[in-house]
Amino acid sequence: MLRTLTRDRNRFLLITAVLILLVSMAVYGSSCGTKGERSFSKSTQDQLEGVLSAAMAKYGVPGAIVGLWIPGKGQWVVVRGKAVVKTGKAPEIADKVRMGSITKSVTATVVLQLADEKKLGLEDKLSKYEPWVPNAEGITVRQLLNMTSGLFNYTNDDTFWAELTSNPNKPWTPRELVDIAIAHPPNFPPGQGYGYCNTNYILLGMIIEKASGRTIDQEITTRVTDKLGLKNPSFPDVTTIPTPHMNGYLSTTDDSATDISKLADVSVMTPTGYWTAGAIISNLDDMKVLAKALADGSLLSKDMLKQRLTFVPGNKQQYGLGIMTASGTGFVGHSGEVLGFNSSMYCNASTGNTVIVLLNRYPSQIEGVSDVIAFELLSIVGAVNLP
Repeated sequence: MLRTLTRDRNRFLLITAVLILLVSMAVYGSSCGTKGERSFSKSTQDQLEGVLSAAMAKYGVPGAIVGLWIPGKGQWVVVRGKAVVKTGKAPEIADKVRMGSITKSVTATVVLQLADEKKLGLEDKLSKYEPWVPNAEGITVRQLLNMTSGLFNYTNDDTFWAELTSNPNKPWTPRELVDIAIAHPPNFPPGQGYGYCNTNYILLGMIIEKASGRTIDQEITTRVTDKLGLKNPSFPDVTTIPTPHMNGYLSTTDDSATDISKLADVSVMTPTGYWTAGAIISNLDDMKVLAKALADGSLLSKDMLKQRLTFVPGNKQQYGLGIMTASGTGFVGHSGEVLGFNSSMYCNASTGNTVIVLLNRYPSQIEGVSDVIAFELLSIVGAVNLP
């Protein structure tokens, strides 16, 4: 259902199930993604191809861009299917997609850099920046980052989704999005639970602008894009995706539909409905660089990286400060789901192993299709520590 869009919180339950199922499979016994890395053997590539093709058919995914880099063993960078269903145009490696909630990792990185510079504190109360929010005196910046604020997730609101889907060009302000959330009672008192919440990251964007005195676009460009030498990311305020790009699709009748000819093209969509929770557009090459930076903490102090990688106790999703991990795998990163797109980006800092899966359909019959594919691919090449 459309209401489930961008709800990443069940994704790692799916990953765990996939890993358990893969225990019985045979698997082949630094920096993320080494240039000039050789290709995997033909038999390994055939297995990788089989996993990707089967998943695309099962979940009705029109197109995919995939990168798998295992230093010392091989790499697999492929495009499959259709970037544009109507014309049959194939994807290109350089195609851009809506990153969805991978944006949260970028937003969080800016917050943590500001904390490193003492321009804000992780224990600052929300009331210091946005005192009109209920419970603001009890909610900290850290709790916004690690999803323990207790605030209602505005993307779970029926009215929001009805408006977003019926009027995809409508501009939203951050205040409007937060107002939708606070019209609902909190899910739990601050710090007394975990709940994946896009509202948290809209508020973090507002805090960044107040603490820095600059726009979020300026802060992301200066602190992340320019420092990493990224060429393609954009924090858009227009409804279109810069070319070249994959178009994004969803089923308007049944999330389980697999006939891609009947999917609706939702490529033109306001990014303001996601803002600092999910608006960034990028491509495979730049996500590969970003994945490494998130994993090795090159944009942060050692202490701040340690805090970033402190995950919420008892949280099956394993969420830190704007970053996810699949327990026991050593991989960290994030995934994203917005109308028409589903993406995953993970890197293991100790081995350099990296996987990125970009799909141009969301929703499907399950959440986290890109995660399921990503971890199946990692298992085939022996890069996942199976339980």
